[in-house]
Amino acid sequence: MSKIPAPTLPEGHPDRVLLCQDSLEAEFLWLSDRAQRAGWSREEVAMALMELADCYFLVSADFETLELGGGLVRLARKLH
Repeated sequence: MSKIPAPTLPEGHPDRVLLCQDSLEAEFLWLSDRAQRAGWSREEVAMALMELADCYFLVSADFETLELGGGLVRLARKLH
């Protein structure tokens, strides 16, 4: 794995997310390739990564997770 480049644009810049995508692309492709070589299909890998990204965003936002059992998770706004 290589080092992920640090941002060169200030927060709020309209191209910052594109720069982040460019910075993560090599690691993303490396992880995707490893998963496919392990036997997961391209579709399974894509779906899993999208789900992980959704969860990462929601958990890093102002939500808390509540385990419901059987693999089910409920998201609820954190009370302040």
